[in-house]
Amino acid sequence: MKKFLNISLLSLVALSSLMLSSCKNEIDEIFDEDAIARLDNKKAEYIDILTDKGGKWQMEYYANADEPGYIYLMTFDKNGSVTISGENQWIGLLQGKNFGAIGYGSETSLWDVITDNGPVLSFNSFNKYFHLFADPEDIPSTDTEADDETGYGHEGDYEFDLMKYSNDTLYITGKKYGIDMIMTRVSPNVDDEVYMGEVIAMADSFFNAKIPQVYINLPNGVRWIVKDGATSILKVFREGADEISTSETYNVIITHDGLSFMNPVTLDGYTIKNFIRQPDGSLLCRDDNETTMTADPLSSIISNSRLTWRADLTNIGGVYAGFLPQIASELTAYNKSTLVYIQLAYVAAKSSFAVTFNVKKGATKINPTYYVTLEPQGDTQVKMTVGEGDQAGELYATKVPSMRAFADALAGTFNLSANSLLAPVNMKMEQGNNYIIWNIQ
Repeated sequence: MKKFLNISLLSLVALSSLMLSSCKNEIDEIFDEDAIARLDNKKAEYIDILTDKGGKWQMEYYANADEPGYIYLMTFDKNGSVTISGENQWIGLLQGKNFGAIGYGSETSLWDVITDNGPVLSFNSFNKYFHLFADPEDIPSTDTEADDETGYGHEGDYEFDLMKYSNDTLYITGKKYGIDMIMTRVSPNVDDEVYMGEVIAMADSFFNAKIPQVYINLPNGVRWIVKDGATSILKVFREGADEISTSETYNVIITHDGLSFMNPVTLDGYTIKNFIRQPDGSLLCRDDNETTMTADPLSSIISNSRLTWRADLTNIGGVYAGFLPQIASELTAYNKSTLVYIQLAYVAAKSSFAVTFNVKKGATKINPTYYVTLEPQGDTQVKMTVGEGDQAGELYATKVPSMRAFADALAGTFNLSANSLLAPVNMKMEQGNNYIIWNIQ
């Protein structure tokens, strides 16, 4: 028995040695690099990603949860330099413009990928157009003691944990404040200033403060009303619900191709986040390819009693273009006056719409007016009926007959089109070869 035990023990020792040797080999294979080496490899990988294919990226940047997002273009070079370009109201403020005025700025500074718990994209030298959101100074647009932001400023990040790279998209997270953002690769041939100007134009095509509201149209047929779109801090509430007690606000970013909410938003069980602009100017949700964002029909907007329109006298066709030189000639012959503008607006005192010709003689302004009715005919047509004029209108009808003839030519049913379905601030009213472009005031 003792001999058997000794043999067994020897066998176990041999087996243990064999197992330990096998495990050690496996460990060596799995952990053949230490943590520092793996981080260094990851750092090199991200440097290659950022500088590859020309090194140009669009960053969708959020400073905090209470402000809209801002687009930046960044061009990374392997020599450690990065050119950062942006266009927003804060850059405008830096440049001495009035608050709210947009400014474009571009500056080259330094960058690196550093290692912490993982790879970190660091903009490690001051760039006045980007670091303005991380600057702890008081925000200059707020000038009361209660709004003193000294010590934290916008609370924006300038270092970002590099989380994932996929299909020319980098997923990043602000290192200090933890906001998730994305960077997407852009062609190196893009001109920064032109690109940023296109982003601003995109924003203008989506929202205008003079268009009262737009709508999120869900696949179930329910609409949610969106207000304050021009601020990029959207007030959203269900159609038919009480605005004051049920509305929620969401910050968004206008990109070169569409619009994105900072975080996913769930409405009636539908989760939405990213929208892309359609050829007609509406927005389509890329998350479900069903939810849309649109405004009221054009016929409702042109006949909205709260809106004022002026004819673009440089973009007018058919008989209307022919009347303009006649009006100018007759005004000169009558009292040496000139036509300044033609306006379409609602006159509350008369409970009627009116077409007004603003005429200037020296320092005196006269407004011959002719009252009209506007009746929507479906979504994209409006019927206009022309009636009597006010006292100045009737006087000018005899002294400047082309003016009254112009007004009479506005009678009939017109087709409507616009620069955008979401922000139709330029409305084309067309009847055959005759057309007028009306611009919202």
